[in-house]
Amino acid sequence: MKYINYFLVFSLLIAYSTSNFGQGYKIKVHFKNYENDTLLLGYYFGDKQYIKDTAFKSKEGLFTFEGDTLLESGMYLVVTKPNHNYIQLLIGDEKQKFSIESDAEQLNERLKFHGSKLNADFNAYIDFLSTKRMLADSISTQLKNTKDSAQQNLFRVKLDEVDKAVKAKQDEILRDQPKSLLSLVLRWSLDVQVPDFSHINPEERDLYAFQYYKSHYFDYADFLDERNVRLPLFFQKIERYLDRLTTQHPDSINVALDYILSKVRPNTDNHKFLLSHFLNTYANSKYVGMDGVYVHLVENYYAKGKAPWIDAENLAKMSKDAKALKPLLIDKIAPDILLFREDSTPFRLHDIKSPYTVLIFWAPDCGHCKKSLPHISQFYQKFKDKGVEVVAVCTQIGTEAKKACFDAVKEHHMESYINAYDPMHVSKFKLIYDLKTTPQIYILDASKKILTKKIAAEQLNEIMDKLLSFK
Repeated sequence: MKYINYFLVFSLLIAYSTSNFGQGYKIKVHFKNYENDTLLLGYYFGDKQYIKDTAFKSKEGLFTFEGDTLLESGMYLVVTKPNHNYIQLLIGDEKQKFSIESDAEQLNERLKFHGSKLNADFNAYIDFLSTKRMLADSISTQLKNTKDSAQQNLFRVKLDEVDKAVKAKQDEILRDQPKSLLSLVLRWSLDVQVPDFSHINPEERDLYAFQYYKSHYFDYADFLDERNVRLPLFFQKIERYLDRLTTQHPDSINVALDYILSKVRPNTDNHKFLLSHFLNTYANSKYVGMDGVYVHLVENYYAKGKAPWIDAENLAKMSKDAKALKPLLIDKIAPDILLFREDSTPFRLHDIKSPYTVLIFWAPDCGHCKKSLPHISQFYQKFKDKGVEVVAVCTQIGTEAKKACFDAVKEHHMESYINAYDPMHVSKFKLIYDLKTTPQIYILDASKKILTKKIAAEQLNEIMDKLLSFK
């Protein structure tokens, strides 16, 4: 039911605080039936959560959070100990001196604010949504349990009335207090109302609906408001766009990131958080190929001076890493390298003629290689007659390389592969392929384009089955 999209579900997220000189803040808290002597005031910046302040119980049973500088506008949390129950509150531009009361046994049910219109309105809105949600859930249950068409139509009408009531309340808040923090929270919570595409061919209807939803996903959002980064819904909505509405391919993700970053002002908290978060996320991604996103961000933002907070040393390291990774990205042609067989016969990687080439870099003294090699042997036995060739490059160099490499070839029964090494490191393969660890496995197509890389040997069977199924 479309009404569900209107209901705001807040997670344990709270807002960042920096120093602003002014009249300061003073928040008094009284929780009945709360025995612990400590309360925490939390905040968050982007997707991270921290503690801003700690208050201790007075003789009168009160807790007071107090500071000489104003708190940054955003969503905060008062957290109990030791069970970490919490209430949410908004800190805006209004006077930051107010009081809160509740009952520790029913924190949110008995929550009241005194001296803060913003939080009174916020609390009233949450109560309103909770009431409407319970009503809608009840009607939905009745609709599900009846087979009478007249009753079904009646319940649908009632759900539509709930939907309209919620929409009317939201419109009222946005109209009456358009610049308030509550309105900003609301705008990030609103979902897209997809038009009726029933006139479209059923086979294309879902695609039309998805495309409309994605293109209008941020219609209500205000990216230019600098309070965004201190609101949980800002990060959550962007994350959902990237994770659920964007094809998980580096090219598609790069387009999405450029789109999002174009909406925020450069060198603001919003911009700094998003760019830093995206870089860290894709630099440390466990998914194959996401280093392409890292390279894109470094080349198009960091290397172009759009991240002035990065010092020269770190920028140089990032640029060096991106330069090393770029030739090895998925869909690039794998760098050609000169290799040598056991009898010292030279050949080049691109000389191998095979629909698929599995390129493996391994070392005789590598413990993980020893565990992986049996899986590769099993894989080759299954696929050697299906257009798959294995080129196994021993990474040891030096005068002892030949004996170490080819003794290990015999030990691990690898004789049927195309075994190679480069004892004098003539081709600089370790640098070209950025070999910091072994084993490293690439799957190349007939033109030596990189189809996938840096996968576990245990995954080879499954991946090759999928590749062959696409033919």
